[in-house]
Amino acid sequence: MKIIYFGSDTFGIPSLERLKRKHSLICVVTAPDRPSGRGMKISATPVKTWALENRIPVHQPENIADANFIETLNNLSPDLIILISYGKILSKAIINLPSLKAINVHPSLLPKYRGAAPIEWALINGEQETGITVITIKNKVDTGDIIKQKKVIVNEDDDIRSLKQRLSKLAPSLLIESIKDVEKGIQPLPQQGTPTYARRLQKKDGLIKWSQSAIEIYNLVRGLKEWPGTYTFLNGKYIKIYGAYPAQEDSNQTPGEVINLDKSYLYVACGKGILKINKIQMEGKKLMSISEFLRGHPIEKGSIFSERS
Repeated sequence: MKIIYFGSDTFGIPSLERLKRKHSLICVVTAPDRPSGRGMKISATPVKTWALENRIPVHQPENIADANFIETLNNLSPDLIILISYGKILSKAIINLPSLKAINVHPSLLPKYRGAAPIEWALINGEQETGITVITIKNKVDTGDIIKQKKVIVNEDDDIRSLKQRLSKLAPSLLIESIKDVEKGIQPLPQQGTPTYARRLQKKDGLIKWSQSAIEIYNLVRGLKEWPGTYTFLNGKYIKIYGAYPAQEDSNQTPGEVINLDKSYLYVACGKGILKINKIQMEGKKLMSISEFLRGHPIEKGSIFSERS
């Protein structure tokens, strides 16, 4: 099977590895090199790096609707196009290129969490299960018919990194099964149920609202740990919270108030419950444990974390 792969994120690397072993991966299409990191150094996508290491041809069009680019792909005579975490919508001309189908591997139980950040929003919303769905690609985002779908349990201690890794490792086997169904001519099924949407994240989504419950804030922390991170303000200073757990007990204190502290945790009152914070980072500083943080930044009971600087 001759396959063109569209993708940029590390999420798709395990699937690329499997495709390379099982099929003919004739090229990958990935995002152009961009400035990234504090030094804004020009960097390639993980998919480009993998492709070069494996001697797979790479295309990085700025405009995927460009006629010359589409003609280049057409000349490759692909049987399948596979898209995983690419970040752009494919034109109808590209969708119709392969002799069989264009398919997408999406990390949610479609039609739930269509869109750019399905894993993050599943965690933020406290979902107890999510999964992988392999669909045909249509003009509207994540609306294609379902070829295969598999559920996974979201563990209480999962964060964006651990859950993304588990889903990434689940995707290859489901993708290979889906390709077999396409080869056999098995017809995919329309999506059933009410769609929900996982919009692209913004930096402001990370602002902690202490009037929320400890569980809601905990879910926010674990969902946004990669980007943009969750943040708050203490004495006018911007602080990111990277590690936290909801405590069982409740509190009648002001939301955002530090009600206790020890060498391991800050205990902060929420709208409902108490949040135990154990990893914290001040702007421009390294990530620290609470004991490290307290040595240089004394905090007393009664200190208030707020939503404004």
